[in-house]
Amino acid sequence: MTHFRVLTLRALALSLALAAACPAQAQTTPTAGPAAARQPDAAAVARADEQRKQVAVALGKSDELASAGKFDADIALLEDAEKKIPGDALIASALGTAFESKGQLGDALDWIREGIKRDAGAHKGSEWLHARILEAKLALAKDPKWFDKHNVLGLDFGKDEVPVAPEILPIEQGRIKGAEQLLDQIDYQLVERTKNSRPPNPVLGDLFASAGDLAIASAVSPLDDRKSKIQPEKYYERALEFGAPHGDLVRKRLDRYKADFAALPPAPKDAEPVADYPPVNKRFEAPPETSYSAWIYVGSAAGVIVVVLAIAAVLDRRRRKHAEANPPPPLPDV
Repeated sequence: MTHFRVLTLRALALSLALAAACPAQAQTTPTAGPAAARQPDAAAVARADEQRKQVAVALGKSDELASAGKFDADIALLEDAEKKIPGDALIASALGTAFESKGQLGDALDWIREGIKRDAGAHKGSEWLHARILEAKLALAKDPKWFDKHNVLGLDFGKDEVPVAPEILPIEQGRIKGAEQLLDQIDYQLVERTKNSRPPNPVLGDLFASAGDLAIASAVSPLDDRKSKIQPEKYYERALEFGAPHGDLVRKRLDRYKADFAALPPAPKDAEPVADYPPVNKRFEAPPETSYSAWIYVGSAAGVIVVVLAIAAVLDRRRRKHAEANPPPPLPDV
């Protein structure tokens, strides 16, 4: 077989191998241009717009019925909307709220969890907290002393007059990571609930108190950041208004916060963060590093001495052996 034929067969084999490895590229032919592929389905867009309008109308009517205390009618309206527009997260969460208002907490919790499955980001991503509130209410119905060992957030801020950062939360750059976002979610739920709730309400009181604790313990309050608009004292005051559990501790923390805030130096013009609130900032300081430099120096010096002595001993031993093997000649007689 000539050299030319060998090269030809090798080229053919290579072509077949490439074709076998990339069959899709060899056979796929676009049926439409890129513009056609990006073209939205006009009918689908129209259906989505109509669905959003129906949801908005249903939620508007639901608000009216809830404000009038017509909870059965509200539930019936939302259940009908769920049948017509299945799978909508806002309808599910509205059903949860309607059942909660009627006192059917188990059904309420089921619908809130369903809404979270459909869209966990609804209502500023705070529906998980709505579920925690319902779980707390159910727990209290079974055990009136539930707040003795628990709270709605499930976070332990300690028992001292200065709340401490829960160990389970991550610390990043001297602050609890995500604390401000968590406070936004707490605020959303508190605003929505205080519209139709009047004191006493220990569940809301506990949540107000935890918000104040979180603001201080996470180092996002004016005690640590003079630019901060967060007001822990307002949370504590509302907590006492709503009859928060452990009211004595809330009062101590409120008084301590006011005293520490009053003791701060005047805010600098550029509103730089201050770092003179030891109970908070010391928690976020890295543990002091133990210096081993002195021990290193001493150990190095000792090592050198040992090596020198060892070398000296070896040399002395060799000198003695050499002296024994080669004794000096006897002295001449005088």
